[in-house]
Amino acid sequence: MTNSEENKKEKKAVIEISENIIVKDLAEKMNIKATDLISELIKNKIFANINEALDFETAEIVADFFGFELKKSESVVEKKRQQLKKNTGPGAKKRPPVVVIMGHVDHGKTTLLDKILETNVAEGESGGITQNVSAYQVKKKGETITLIDTPGHEAFHSMRERGAYITDLAVIVIAADDGVKPQTVEAVKFAKEAGVPVLVAINKTDKPEKNVDKIKKELAEIDLTPEDWGGKTVCVKISAKTGDGIDELLDMIILASDMEEIKANPNCPAEGFVIESHIDPQIGPVAIVLIQNGTLKEGDYVSACSIWGRIKRMENFNGKRIYKATPSMPVTIMGLNEVPKVGSFLICEPSRLIAEERARKFNKIQDDKEENGDKIISTAKIKELVKSRKMKKFNIILKADTKGSLEAIIQILESIELKDVAVQILRMGVGNITETDIKMAHSSGAKIVGFNISMNSIIEKFAEKENIEVKIHKVIYELVNEIKEDLTSILEPEIIRKDLGILKVIAIFKSGKKTAKKIDMIIGARVESGKIEKGSFLEIIRDGEKIDRGIVKELQANKKMADEVKKGNDAGITFEGNAIIKDGDVMNAYKEEKVKRKI
Repeated sequence: MTNSEENKKEKKAVIEISENIIVKDLAEKMNIKATDLISELIKNKIFANINEALDFETAEIVADFFGFELKKSESVVEKKRQQLKKNTGPGAKKRPPVVVIMGHVDHGKTTLLDKILETNVAEGESGGITQNVSAYQVKKKGETITLIDTPGHEAFHSMRERGAYITDLAVIVIAADDGVKPQTVEAVKFAKEAGVPVLVAINKTDKPEKNVDKIKKELAEIDLTPEDWGGKTVCVKISAKTGDGIDELLDMIILASDMEEIKANPNCPAEGFVIESHIDPQIGPVAIVLIQNGTLKEGDYVSACSIWGRIKRMENFNGKRIYKATPSMPVTIMGLNEVPKVGSFLICEPSRLIAEERARKFNKIQDDKEENGDKIISTAKIKELVKSRKMKKFNIILKADTKGSLEAIIQILESIELKDVAVQILRMGVGNITETDIKMAHSSGAKIVGFNISMNSIIEKFAEKENIEVKIHKVIYELVNEIKEDLTSILEPEIIRKDLGILKVIAIFKSGKKTAKKIDMIIGARVESGKIEKGSFLEIIRDGEKIDRGIVKELQANKKMADEVKKGNDAGITFEGNAIIKDGDVMNAYKEEKVKRKI
């Protein structure tokens, strides 16, 4: 690289953009003509008009050509998260720490909470696995701690990520008889990216198979070196089953949170994040909100992105009605006009008018985005579109109990990668199965799949009448496995070639003539290796090149009909195919087996 090129690289101007950017906006930021930008995109085989949006990776490539470096800007919500975590303004007081419990499936996260809370949370989970983000509060030595449980199964990537980003401290639970697993590594990654301190709870130390030194070695390998190994990571040995070490773990949580100086102002309008939401058939939209600043009261008007409402009722994590929620408190709220999106930033508004106006403005922004290029252009998406046209589609209508569950299911379904078949979600939503769902399934031939919901007797009879298949599950990975089985059933079988033997043509008894129809020849051949079977395929090789192939219609040995002829014997073959076989040709005999493909 020349000095001028190095200087050019060093002097690149930095532009901040969000995840996606419209073509004309990127051109304006770089102070170039939109036509020049579109021309460069075309060179990269990306065909976008002035109002279409580019994903970050695509924008980064073209920006580099024009001498600019792109940087992802913090979203409004992310900036608010950081602001709330560092709240040191007037009126700020110490607040309870919000602690996320993370780790691999079946390493004992929910059992740990169960023991701490002296409840039966774990047994209440379907399949013993946490299906959504759950929040609780406990007291230790007069100090309140908010605990958030996140799922460990691979389907719940986004839930774990959300859990890490709304908390002050992460406790990574690792089973002493198992070790660091993929979800463990992922949880640590989320915590570090969110700037959250990490504590490790080495669980199941009551088991004879425990190997604590192995766990510590694996922790050191993922940059979490334990204190007694010369690092900075606090590791506490516990047993969620017997309760051993749990008091020490809670003490460490309190100590770590004191060092972080976590504060909030309880005397201002409430602010927080929606950590879960669903629709209750009797109550309507329901959201679980983690209050991070201020105090939320019954009767307050609130907005959460495009949703607004007035708080009609609030409940704590025990389901007890409360009339105000202070910082770090998880609270269930009712009274919203719709189900809010999980991760939405909730704000207490001065009046109904202002709450409605903020929601309306947010909707307007979203509508403008859709008009101006909600279809994000990227080379990956273009390839995906071309591929999808050749795919078989398995249509489903998907309903779930909460937005978080819906998000998790969609995420894992999208991760299923197959060349020629794909899941196509025609309709999705939160809540029970409706008549509209049945009608859509009838018109589209779709299967209805539900998670943790119900179907009343009237809808059930309607589904039976319309002959619509409806499957409802209580455990997400069981739902996903069933869809994988459905996809497998429509996959074309894989053709496996099984070579049988090699033959050499020694005589032509009946010459075929090449016409539009198959050529029917009778030939003699010696089996030089392996064998030949009736019904097998013959690949014709002449002068080292493949000519064509055909099939063995009839087979003889010693002038008698045979099912197979083995090495060292001569075979009389009735051949059917498109090739005209010649004396001296080599033939590869093989069979093709159809094998059911699996995902």
